[in-house]
Amino acid sequence: MLTAAGGDVREILRNVLLPKPVRDPYPWYARLRQEHPALRTDQGLWIFSRYQDVAQILGDPAFAAKDAAWFDAHLPFWRDHPGMLAFLSCMVFQNDQHHLRLRRAMAPAFAPARLRHLAQVTQVSVAERLGTLEDRPDPVDLHQHYSLPVVRDTICALVGVPADSGPELYELVQPLLGLLDPLPSEATIRRADRSAGVLRPLLEDLVLQRRRRPRDDLAGHVSILRDDEAVSALMLALAAGFDTAVTLVDHCLAAPATGTHRTVLESLRHDPPLQLVTRITRCAVVVGEITLEPGEEVMALLGSAHRDPERYPDPDHFDPDRNTVPLLAFGGGAHYCLGARLARTIAECAVPALQQRFPGTSRSAGPRTARRITLAGWTSLPMRLAPADER
Repeated sequence: MLTAAGGDVREILRNVLLPKPVRDPYPWYARLRQEHPALRTDQGLWIFSRYQDVAQILGDPAFAAKDAAWFDAHLPFWRDHPGMLAFLSCMVFQNDQHHLRLRRAMAPAFAPARLRHLAQVTQVSVAERLGTLEDRPDPVDLHQHYSLPVVRDTICALVGVPADSGPELYELVQPLLGLLDPLPSEATIRRADRSAGVLRPLLEDLVLQRRRRPRDDLAGHVSILRDDEAVSALMLALAAGFDTAVTLVDHCLAAPATGTHRTVLESLRHDPPLQLVTRITRCAVVVGEITLEPGEEVMALLGSAHRDPERYPDPDHFDPDRNTVPLLAFGGGAHYCLGARLARTIAECAVPALQQRFPGTSRSAGPRTARRITLAGWTSLPMRLAPADER
């Protein structure tokens, strides 16, 4: 556990950095911003929680992603674990030319023409799922029966795998997401290893198929990379793609507003799927009033930055009419998320379609939260549905 002097700080860190069955980090983020906006733990990690500081860390090239060299120095056992070796070798954990080369290989799968095709996939899936909801007794778990299936269908089309493989792939990548948390446990690492052991040969076979018969999907585009790089790219797309998009759709469906473009943006601000990122300083750099030395580890709390009253007045209030730009929900700088537009497209299709079909939708119970920190998300969203003719 990361520690810092003072009982109050230790309590804040426990509630911000340790997963819990029911988790609301936002009151603790507020205490960090007010009492410790730049906090250095006893282990040397700097934690920043204000909008202006987080925005600088995301966009300033003085901050680099953790990469293989950093993991070799600080987690020398990581190469012995298949899950860590596969997932922590992806584009997110690369810098400069290595990062750019992998990004260029993946980028064509997110080009405008491909996004239009994926939007059509989403629309078809939405129509199919809406048809099944009317026959389900209330309350309906919209996470399990709507958000997740729609996102799975779309991400499978992005990657280039059959939609019916979505449930298996989704379950296989879930353990990998725990590796993104600040303090993954030994059990988390073991689960990720087991999943990677099953997932890797499936993705290697897919890459081999695309080398034999190229296709205009993500698997086809990354097949130009080395085997290990291609597999890591596909693992990243599956893991982050599934969870970022489904969390966004869930949050929009539960929001106290109808599903418009502004509602999607406000959902991203109010409760972003990605809660934090970590970076390493390349050189001496000043953040706020703090001078950081080269090689320091920095955590930027995106969820806290989006509730900073200095940037967003009355930040805990959900207001789709507020000016949310620029958002930090998908990162910034060279590492801005390639799938940002796709995630918004899925939400802008799925959310208003459900609200039109069931305009009297209301919560029946609170959502259940995944036991993760960085990409927490929900595992259930019970809602009561009322079709238009029952209003």
